[in-house]
Amino acid sequence: MSKVFFINGQGEAVADILKKMAPAEGFEITWRPYRSGDDEKIPLLREADFLVLHPAEISEVLLREAKRVRLVQLLSAGYDAVDLRLTSELGMPVATNGGANAWAVAEHAVALVLALYKRLIAADRSVREGRWRQPITGFNTFEVAGKTLGLIGAGNIGRKVARRLTAFEARTIYYDIVPAPDIEQELGARRVSLEELLKEADIMSIHLPLNRETRGLIGRPQLAMMKPTTVIVNTSRGPVVDEEALAEALREKRIAGAGLDVYHKEPISPDNPLLQLENVILTPHTAGHAYEGWFRRAQFAWENIQRVAAGQPPLSLARPEE
Repeated sequence: MSKVFFINGQGEAVADILKKMAPAEGFEITWRPYRSGDDEKIPLLREADFLVLHPAEISEVLLREAKRVRLVQLLSAGYDAVDLRLTSELGMPVATNGGANAWAVAEHAVALVLALYKRLIAADRSVREGRWRQPITGFNTFEVAGKTLGLIGAGNIGRKVARRLTAFEARTIYYDIVPAPDIEQELGARRVSLEELLKEADIMSIHLPLNRETRGLIGRPQLAMMKPTTVIVNTSRGPVVDEEALAEALREKRIAGAGLDVYHKEPISPDNPLLQLENVILTPHTAGHAYEGWFRRAQFAWENIQRVAAGQPPLSLARPEE
């Protein structure tokens, strides 16, 4: 009987899904809340053959206690909070969720674009406060049709965003170190340099992992290249964008707006200048959260655990930087 230990920051509902979707035999699953003490977790870690995490964050102390663990299976797509060099040293492969939340994140990114273009937050407030249509003038809301979507990162999520906004009659350009021939053929998307994307995009949507190359990728020089009508959407990781520089550009109206689900510090600091800006829509790192997605995450986790239990390599491995 293989033992699976789930460190769970999402509450009992997610633990129930993971338990209910467990294979009929061969596995025993236990879980503890993410915020429970190490004294509760360590005895279970020492006996675990498989470790499941959400959020994807675990201390060195706990990892070193997990001496039997054959796979660290994340229920998240992001893995930047896991010390991959340490897990590699310990012979402990780490796998992401295999794109299980890609649908939810893509839809959230599109929702942020539409909310920015249609000024939905301001429109809602105007109705509730009895200021009918103020400040909606008919000249400060826009259509997606005819605009250029610039994807920074054309992986699983970025491709889904492109397909959805193509239905709104936007065209797509993208910047990625890896070509995406499927959306080039299917959507007419064009791969460009980062500089060209920054200059051309009306809508810039970021879909990158956080690593040495992507941290601070969008800073003051990059923001200065953008059109004053550009809106930025970031549903990936906050530090990909220089937050201070972004706040300045938004405050000075050098870009038109931003839709953000991720931040340098989470939860966001109450003194963060982004909170004072009207041309920003902020959500609490929930882009990947959707009811259907938890079942998809659990299914992928169990499939990967069973692969490793059967002596096969796991899918969707996270690898340490060179």
